[in-house]
Amino acid sequence: MVSGELSMKAIPNCIPYLAGSEMSNLQECIDTGWISSVGPFVDRFEKEFAGYHQLDMAVAVSSGTAALHLGMHALGVKRHDLVLCPTITFVGSVSPIKYLGADPVFLDVEEKTLNLDAQCLEDFLKNETVRRNGSLVYKRSERRIGALVVVHLYGNPADMDPILELSKRFGVPVLEDAAESLGARYKGGLVGTLGDVGCFSFNGNKVITSGGGGMVISRDVAKARYCKHLSTQAKCDDFEFIHDAIAYNYRLSNLCAAVGSAQFDQLDRFISLKRKHAGQYRRLLSAHLNLKIISEPPNCYGTYWMILGQRKGDITDKTSVIEDLRMLSRNGIGVRPIWYPNHLQPPYRDALFHGTHKSYEIYQSTFCLPSSVGLRDDEIATVVQRICETFQ
Repeated sequence: MVSGELSMKAIPNCIPYLAGSEMSNLQECIDTGWISSVGPFVDRFEKEFAGYHQLDMAVAVSSGTAALHLGMHALGVKRHDLVLCPTITFVGSVSPIKYLGADPVFLDVEEKTLNLDAQCLEDFLKNETVRRNGSLVYKRSERRIGALVVVHLYGNPADMDPILELSKRFGVPVLEDAAESLGARYKGGLVGTLGDVGCFSFNGNKVITSGGGGMVISRDVAKARYCKHLSTQAKCDDFEFIHDAIAYNYRLSNLCAAVGSAQFDQLDRFISLKRKHAGQYRRLLSAHLNLKIISEPPNCYGTYWMILGQRKGDITDKTSVIEDLRMLSRNGIGVRPIWYPNHLQPPYRDALFHGTHKSYEIYQSTFCLPSSVGLRDDEIATVVQRICETFQ
């Protein structure tokens, strides 16, 4: 069975579709012996990825989290810095902040796309920060604001124009976490190319996968080269193994790159299918007064990595939505909640949060629908039927 063909017994949330040249590429790795962290497929994958984004260089690494860690290094995030970040995102967007000895400041998201609320960002920068000795600092602690992480959540671009205007005005470098949004566009520009550094993930359930892996890009080639250097243990002499910094073994294997390159060849088709699935969900749910599909805003092109459903209007008992999702999941309908707000996660309950209860309310009413590339129309119809029966 091709991995994109879904079982009739259950409709998974999001599984990889492996129907291209993945097998022949892997066989080539084995036949030639190139199975480790260097090899022709690593070079090919990086070159293809850079070309797609019209950049000179891309850096393949072992995970999206590794990409974010390196990207923060490249932006100069240091110990005791504060890094601004939307509260609704996968925890992997946040963990690298702590790896560097910095701390997150969580900001609210807006309702239409679930991405960073530019008004909340502006309010924080205007009222909670001040410039001292050439650095932007948090008034209450004098800690430097090291960077801003902008997440393009679930395949939907964040509203970058006001965010980038604020980052320029206040002098805060921007890291784009595009782990969930490869191929998405904001006013024609590919996400990941709009800020200072862009980071991507190729985990097993992403639009394309390498089985595990990530990529770092930047229009500043020096930043990309720095990330490459750190990803290879900062080795500066290949013969004597001289290393000029404390760094990381974050390289992507040739085996993973072989899968990633095969998947990348199919990116546009995969995105087209995801968008088709979202349209089918939207049509079938259009008659249901209490449910809707979250769409990309005007002038944006979303990839619908995860197709998001949302309950509309007042919900008397919002905790019941999560329990309904649990029940649907137990019965083979692969729904799941969106990311839990990070300022409420146990490791971050003492972190700074700037916002309201809005993010938690969004969490309580919004959920991920089955979104695999290989999803069939009859399976979408089954999902919609079961959801409508549940959310009457």
